[in-house]
Amino acid sequence: MQNRLRLLRTQRNWSQAELAKLLSVSRQTINAIEVGKYDPSLSLAFKIAKIFRYPIQFIFLPEENSMFERFTAKAYRAIVLAQGEGERLGHQFVGTEQILIGLIAEGNGLAAKVLKSAGITLEAAQTEVEKIIGRGTGIQGVEYPFTPKGKQVLDLAVEESQKLGHTYIGTEHLLLGVLSVSDGVAVGVLKKLGVNLKNLWQEVLTEIMSLGIPAVAISPNRDFTREYDLNESPPDFTSGEISARFCAFLFSWVEPRKLGHIIGSRGGFQLPNGDIVAPRISFFSRERLKRVPRTYPELVPDLVVEIKSAFDRLISVQQIIQRFLDLGVRVALLIDPDSQTVSVYRPSSGVTVLGNGEKLTVSELFPEWELVVSELWPPVFD
Repeated sequence: MQNRLRLLRTQRNWSQAELAKLLSVSRQTINAIEVGKYDPSLSLAFKIAKIFRYPIQFIFLPEENSMFERFTAKAYRAIVLAQGEGERLGHQFVGTEQILIGLIAEGNGLAAKVLKSAGITLEAAQTEVEKIIGRGTGIQGVEYPFTPKGKQVLDLAVEESQKLGHTYIGTEHLLLGVLSVSDGVAVGVLKKLGVNLKNLWQEVLTEIMSLGIPAVAISPNRDFTREYDLNESPPDFTSGEISARFCAFLFSWVEPRKLGHIIGSRGGFQLPNGDIVAPRISFFSRERLKRVPRTYPELVPDLVVEIKSAFDRLISVQQIIQRFLDLGVRVALLIDPDSQTVSVYRPSSGVTVLGNGEKLTVSELFPEWELVVSELWPPVFD
């Protein structure tokens, strides 16, 4: 399985040994994961995601049709919280009961809403779970494997998603999976709390349909919450013209050769966690984006371009560039009209600063294309 583990580790200046110590695994395990010779267990993958504070889908690039490729940000968070519940009670496993607690603790998903309307509180559910399974040894480890019934919940969530014609797996599907494991601890907890399981099931379906959207069209991330405001300042007049000039120069090369899609500042893309961000200019190669979607592609661009406006601090724009690189962008350009320079960022080779008279090239995306930096600046007419 391809992954971004080496990139994220080196960005934090961690050695393989240091990361291995944080995860309580061997350095050889880290090396094997980074070179793609070993796929981590699901619980180890979640632990890695927790340490780096990125969604598991961003760090590990799943095979097509993989279950976790289809998890929404809220469903992913619920599973992480389920692991946390295992840690809290000193158990090194995730069963139906931990998944139920995770769905409640997540707080914002459809499952949490339905459970709250049924009168289920986090405290009450945790109390009943502890009564049934007690506390564990208190020893915390990196491995928090799913129990057989916990795995069954995940499999049934996939089935319920498919039955509803959905292309994603949300907290609602996980809750339906929990309810389907009739002999699981979670169902026992819900019964103890006086929940009518059939009514709860129907309430989940009612909430899905109440969105007023055909099931197959429901987006996995309906709220489009932004974590980063990557386009905070509107461009000034000079920045606006530079943006137009760059797009024109690049378009004249890309379009005849059908190399891909150039997107302006109002076109956003969707991150693995559901957030929507929009660079000033972005480019998607045709191999990765064959058809432009009507809404937002769930795909990180190959190239992003940021232009420092008169209202931006340079350090702020540099931080935006770094965030895009962290997301997996291959090349990022920072155009600074004040110094009349173009800074070229690549994850593997640092920063190259080009001035007037020098030629900008991005050979990995646009073979043989070049642009003299001075051609970017607006002309002065007599």
